[in-house]
Amino acid sequence: MSILYLFLTFDEMIKILIADAQYLIRIGLRNLLSSNKDFKIIGEASNSAELLQLSKEYQPTVIIFDYNSDKNFVLQDLESIRKISPKSNLLVISADDSKANIYKAIEYGVISFLTKECDKEEIIAAIYAAAKNEKFLCHKVIDIIIEKHMHVDNDNCKAFNLSSRETEIIKLTAKGWTAKTIAGHLFLSTHTVYTHKKNIMKKLKINSSSEMIVYAIQNGLISKEEFSEAN
Repeated sequence: MSILYLFLTFDEMIKILIADAQYLIRIGLRNLLSSNKDFKIIGEASNSAELLQLSKEYQPTVIIFDYNSDKNFVLQDLESIRKISPKSNLLVISADDSKANIYKAIEYGVISFLTKECDKEEIIAAIYAAAKNEKFLCHKVIDIIIEKHMHVDNDNCKAFNLSSRETEIIKLTAKGWTAKTIAGHLFLSTHTVYTHKKNIMKKLKINSSSEMIVYAIQNGLISKEEFSEAN
């Protein structure tokens, strides 16, 4: 994977907050990222209180976070961050492989998710993606998402009566397109796209775009390879 280094001005630099209970992880990430002139490490947090204080004070561009530590952080910290620093984009780097937790993290607003097995290039690429509010999921996380069972009865798919427009919106959502991008592509208003999504979720009895992506893959609207390439 080739990484494009932009060398941004100081005001444009990607301001990063590192939140991890393990000292060695925090130092390792700082050393790994400090050589990139686009990045500015604005702080480190070892527990929830420090995370929320620094997030509120500095409003970082990207928060690198591992919630998988009951004594220092909890998954619900993600929800708190969204409230006090709504413009910060969340990148989780964690060893947690719980399907339920990964789905919950995504529902709390995490747009990029890596495991601690990922290499330097993946981490840097994920930071650039998160800074632009784009999704970046490593292949292990993709596998976990795809393996989640939605309990959709394929024999009753016709009962959902999805229109061709709704099917197209599901497919584009699974490719990682935002509502605004989908609207421009289909010559619709963003409001109309959101209305279609709401109707789709009601028909499929799902509650999130993540479940919509799983539906798209399980029902052949997009392949696993297409999803991986798009994200």
